[in-house]
Amino acid sequence: MKLTQSVFSAYYSAKNSVQNFLKREDGVTAIEYAIVAAGVAAVVVFVFRDGGAFSDALTGIFDRLSTQLDGLLQPSTTP
Repeated sequence: MKLTQSVFSAYYSAKNSVQNFLKREDGVTAIEYAIVAAGVAAVVVFVFRDGGAFSDALTGIFDRLSTQLDGLLQPSTTP
């Protein structure tokens, strides 16, 4: 009698543990965040890659700023 109760108790304990494991969503959420992070990283690499449109636009902007600043900082030759 005591052995049967122990077996049933172990069975229900194992069953409850498996059910609780299957109901938990912590791991699923972490995987979802990892997938989103990988997608964002891919977009960032694509946008900021060498020779990309965004990179070329930023280079153009900074080149124009540099030229204008050089012109402003040059000493004036007129008295």
